[in-house]
Amino acid sequence: MPRQDSADRAEHSATSGRRVSRRGYLAAAGAAGLAAVAGCTGSPGGGTTINIITWNDFAQEPVVNSVEDELGVTVEVEPSTSSTEMFQRMNQGGEFDIAVPNNNLVPRFLDAGIIEPVDMDVVTNYGDIYGKFRSFVDQQFTRDGNAYGVPVRWGWYGYAYNTDELPEHTPSYRVMFEEDYVDADLSGEIIMYDEAAKTMPVAALYLAASENDPSYREALTENDRMTFSEQQLNAMRDLLIEQKPRLEGYISSDTTFIQQFQEGNFLVGHSGRNEIIRLRENQGVENVEFVVPQEGAMAWYETAVVASESDNVETAFEVINEYIAPGTGAELARQGKSPSCNPNVADELDSREQELYGRIDPERFEQFIPFKDIASDVSDKYFSAWEEVKS
Repeated sequence: MPRQDSADRAEHSATSGRRVSRRGYLAAAGAAGLAAVAGCTGSPGGGTTINIITWNDFAQEPVVNSVEDELGVTVEVEPSTSSTEMFQRMNQGGEFDIAVPNNNLVPRFLDAGIIEPVDMDVVTNYGDIYGKFRSFVDQQFTRDGNAYGVPVRWGWYGYAYNTDELPEHTPSYRVMFEEDYVDADLSGEIIMYDEAAKTMPVAALYLAASENDPSYREALTENDRMTFSEQQLNAMRDLLIEQKPRLEGYISSDTTFIQQFQEGNFLVGHSGRNEIIRLRENQGVENVEFVVPQEGAMAWYETAVVASESDNVETAFEVINEYIAPGTGAELARQGKSPSCNPNVADELDSREQELYGRIDPERFEQFIPFKDIASDVSDKYFSAWEEVKS
């Protein structure tokens, strides 16, 4: 799901470069002569071309084919591994109609004035997405009554553990910070993400519970950005420094998580749900369990935005609407092992797929806290605290 910036998911491939759509390839390979004779102009697929910068899952043929066949457009996807890169490329005048970053970066697009308000007359599937995500949109990137992004897919972070070595226990971040929480020696057996935006919130949620101080949780939830005080940041820093003897190390990608778990290099790991599904489904690993800690879990949701500089704004919103339509949404869910923000997508999945990334009980949403960018007035202190942890 970068150097992975805040909440970016590392299972996205590092593939880069413009992808030629299937429709475009067929046109170039099989209809070049016809185009020459007819003197045609426009996209190779015979319709509008929509250029997108987003995660590699969107560039896979089943997804591209579904959009193109449904809408009669040509889709060209440039894969990216970072929401920050998506913002920078679009902000620097990159010729993209759509970007699909993680939700925490959307306010940057909005503050820069480079994206269009959602055309609800075109994005007709918006009303079908989970109400929780519509409320997140209201909280994070709605201005003057206009929403500026459409939630597409989502997932969450908790931790996973080796069931051969750790007993069953009440899921809690205490396992990462307290030596006696489980009956197992975890010295040097824990991994965390090498990223402030993923790891600092874990410290905040643990401190909120262990110190009986709800202000840490409020700093994560009460505003459209995280708003930690200097005192809180210092406490989070100190906790993570104290944890270091328990660590096997920090990891930078979900691919690394999967590889190191298979090699037996750690017993407990901060992780997203997606890599555990991949471990089980793709690698056949059975001795791994993913849990949501009782303190709560940080959640990401990919959010599609349309560039103000696009010459095809309405068509771009039609493409976004297709990403949350049941058919294309199901193809996208299969590629990333991630549930759609539209529960109706589950109708297109088989029973096994529904179990893994189908409908989610709305009550579970109360456990999830959306990732957010850090407030500008504390960002320097936030990243300074993280650098102290790392050094």
